[in-house]
Amino acid sequence: MRVRLRPLKSQNLVAQAVETLRGHILSGKYAAGDELPSQLEMCESLGVSRSVVREAMQILQSQGLVEISQGRRPRVLPARPDPVIDSLHNLVQRAQVSLLHLVEIRRPLEGEAAALAAKNATPQLIVELRQSVEELANAEELDAQIAADVRFHRLLAEATANPLFVMILDVLAPMLHESRRQTLRQSGVAVALAYHRKILEAVEAGDAKLAREVMLQHMQRTKQDIEGFYN
Repeated sequence: MRVRLRPLKSQNLVAQAVETLRGHILSGKYAAGDELPSQLEMCESLGVSRSVVREAMQILQSQGLVEISQGRRPRVLPARPDPVIDSLHNLVQRAQVSLLHLVEIRRPLEGEAAALAAKNATPQLIVELRQSVEELANAEELDAQIAADVRFHRLLAEATANPLFVMILDVLAPMLHESRRQTLRQSGVAVALAYHRKILEAVEAGDAKLAREVMLQHMQRTKQDIEGFYN
């Protein structure tokens, strides 16, 4: 599709170039896989220098919107959450965020995820949830227990049929691993395993209310364990 670009105003040319091109990408005027105009064409259409276009392209690449290859025109990338997740990872790690802050946000998030999973889980995801419960039951090493615990909660997020639950958990992944490490050390695997089995039963039964209630109990116990760690 041929998109008509208009000359930019004189101030903040790079920012304007980024905003113009990003707007065309997000609106679908430039679709995934499309090549953008040549550097010369963009310079002429936008009324800017090559350096402005080059810098704008670098910013769009850092945002995960375009791919730049030597000798080829920039190409629009399919939508993917990785760049956003990486940026938020950095933000979370640099901010003064504690494991107690984490469990406070997990409570409403994972409570709702469990309820939606009970409504929307596919037979295949239920099979995988059962497998993750068994993996936790059979795991002897702490790292294996953490992996099985994390997998159960991520599968629940997938079962919601809402991709934002998975994205948010992926952003919080480093802190979630540390939280599991502390709570499993504090109370052992049996407590987490008991909650996971009850949540799984509620999901299998399609009981959204019970799934939410048990998950909230699970998060309350997690909070108590973390408070014990800090104290």
